[in-house]
Amino acid sequence: EQISSLITALSEEFIVGEFTAEGRAHFLRDHTATEVHQRLAGDFRFYLAEDGDELTGVAAIRSNAHLYYLFVAKPHQGTGLAQRLWERVKTDALALGNPGAFTVNASNYAVRAYEKLGFRRTEPTREKNGVLYNPMQFVSAG
Repeated sequence: EQISSLITALSEEFIVGEFTAEGRAHFLRDHTATEVHQRLAGDFRFYLAEDGDELTGVAAIRSNAHLYYLFVAKPHQGTGLAQRLWERVKTDALALGNPGAFTVNASNYAVRAYEKLGFRRTEPTREKNGVLYNPMQFVSAG
């Protein structure tokens, strides 16, 4: 429930405003508590950052290669929390056999943040079901 609430609140503020009505509904429906719960039981690993009882950030990786979530609560943005979450995800994935290649579908809002983490666009902005996203890839040096 907390993961869904964090993702939904941040998405409504920063991401879905540029989507079509269909895209907004599709995106928000895809991040309900029920959908997040199904991912917790699926081929995903979740990483949570907390401050006391408050969820301050969440990252999730699918199939040990696709960064599915990387969200940081607004008061904690700009503190390096996204970098720390990403480093933990990446370190664990490499230890579990990832050869050093990761993908992410970044919102327009998040492209610059992902570039700071070392991701690069692999294609121009795409649209599916009214949702805009930017395919990006990270390849480890060495």
